[in-house]
Amino acid sequence: MEPTDTDATKPTIVPIRRVKLYEEVAARIRDLIASGELGPGQALPSERRLAEQFKVGRAVIREAIRQLEVSGLVESRHGGGNYVREVTVEHLVAPIASVLNGMAPLREELMDARLFFEPQIARVAAARATPEDLQRLEDIIRRQEERVAKGLSGAEEDAEFHDLLASATHNTVVERVMEVIDGLLEDSQARLFRSVERSEISLEGNRRILKAVLRHDEAAAQLAMVEHLEAIARNL
Repeated sequence: MEPTDTDATKPTIVPIRRVKLYEEVAARIRDLIASGELGPGQALPSERRLAEQFKVGRAVIREAIRQLEVSGLVESRHGGGNYVREVTVEHLVAPIASVLNGMAPLREELMDARLFFEPQIARVAAARATPEDLQRLEDIIRRQEERVAKGLSGAEEDAEFHDLLASATHNTVVERVMEVIDGLLEDSQARLFRSVERSEISLEGNRRILKAVLRHDEAAAQLAMVEHLEAIARNL
């Protein structure tokens, strides 16, 4: 008797994704740029030459180059020719920002993302913060304290405190990613600070984070951020 397939014994087979020719060509050119074989400012071979090398039609090459232009890796210059662009932090972060922008309605997932990133940011900031960083962090908390004491929202100061923490990591990519996440949560943050009590809770959380960062206590800064974000999530 022949064996029969059951759900328990069936292997998990994922369908093979059919990659379009121009995507494959774009990926190959991207690899050449990443490896340094094609450097910033260097001209790409002509469309005809690329078509011969990849053994595809020129229409495929044009579509591949268009994709590379959209991603910011290649630029077409006036007078003809396609050139490799200087890769900046913006080019690295843009795809991440694009994905996150599509998640704008998913508030809970964005808060989860903060829980992934910000405790580590606080930890690294505690290790790397310079005296100038620490002074800026103290100044913004002082401003937040003044506003909350007057019964005003400290939303702007809270956002700036978190931005300054990211800046204290001295990692530009981290700064940009957090800017995108914070921007998408701006409306939620505004709702949080409508209550004086909630503003005071947020301020107290920031104070605990700052105290740990001032001591360069990495573990304490990380834990204080976790507790702070969990309190925000509960209030939201």
